[in-house]
Amino acid sequence: MNAAFRSASTTGEDPKALADALIAQLGEQPPRAEDQVRVGFIYLSDPLTRHARALLKHLREGLGVDHFVGGMAMAIIGPQEEFYEQTGAALMVGEFPAASVRVIHRPVRRLDDLIQDLDGFLDPQTPGRLILNADPRMEGLEDLLTEIGEQTAWFATGGVNSGEDGVVQIADGVAASGLTGLALREDVAIAARHTQGCTPLPGQHELTETWRNIIVRLDGQQALTAFKGIIGDVLARDLERALGYILAGFPIAGSDTGDYRVRNIIGVDLDQEVLAVGEMLEPGTKILFVRRDGQAATEDLERMLEQIRAQTPNGIRGAIYVSCVGRGRHQFGQAGTELAMVQKGLGGVPLVGFFANGEIFSNRLYGYTGVLTLFT
Repeated sequence: MNAAFRSASTTGEDPKALADALIAQLGEQPPRAEDQVRVGFIYLSDPLTRHARALLKHLREGLGVDHFVGGMAMAIIGPQEEFYEQTGAALMVGEFPAASVRVIHRPVRRLDDLIQDLDGFLDPQTPGRLILNADPRMEGLEDLLTEIGEQTAWFATGGVNSGEDGVVQIADGVAASGLTGLALREDVAIAARHTQGCTPLPGQHELTETWRNIIVRLDGQQALTAFKGIIGDVLARDLERALGYILAGFPIAGSDTGDYRVRNIIGVDLDQEVLAVGEMLEPGTKILFVRRDGQAATEDLERMLEQIRAQTPNGIRGAIYVSCVGRGRHQFGQAGTELAMVQKGLGGVPLVGFFANGEIFSNRLYGYTGVLTLFT
């Protein structure tokens, strides 16, 4: 681990014991310059919600960390291991110029609130970076991210916390019911990319008629009839199986890489011959269908890692990896495979992360995606 960034992970349920184990793994903290602050990126298994305050207290006393940001998840990612059924914590401590970071303490739900929180630090038209954690119960998250993209010069990455009811976020203290995180000025060097684990089926299609999140007619045909033709005869005979790994994709306007956002097909009405998807719909919208594919996910992750390494010729100080709860062991076959690929591609760096209910990249909300943010 380099002098400025260190990471650790451990299991357990007692906050004092967890803190002691993390502190021991991180080792003695080197002296820092007066113009630097120490930030802890921390992700906890959701059963630790009730112990979050106590854990932060012990860590703050033992590490001299100025700020903590992070949250809870049903599964977390440490530097060398993915934790699923085990209760534990992953922590990365890094140093930044004090004048270049600000914690978004108060959970925000509107762009005006975020701009107010960052007043005097980041002007909306000044380029900046946001590393965000969102409450899974928050309504309007996608609209807020869209507004950030359209009305500011900020670039956001991060994810939606996952787990049982009552999961919280960490923004120096414990928070909930909105968006929190860390804002960074442009002089903090960051590289970020995302990877999608799906293979698009041929062609794009038009939503001819919709109602709320229901596809009524697709390419001028009844939705289910058109869908069966798109996925082919074999899958059309077993729709229950097909819906296990055929998903809806919405192309990103202006993307020169064929980028798209993935949403689940959440239901089929055989009598009405309509499809319901996890997205509010508008007639005239383009849609494609994609297949969840472990091989495609592996190839795309390796390609993304190669690209982001090319962006970081001067080295990587630390990494945050946010992956969808539908990836990890569910898509790559066993726990640890996805993380091992990431660490192999990066060369073994200080890293933490979590499995999310939605992934944030470039001011958009994705699904079935891995988002990698590097401090370079």
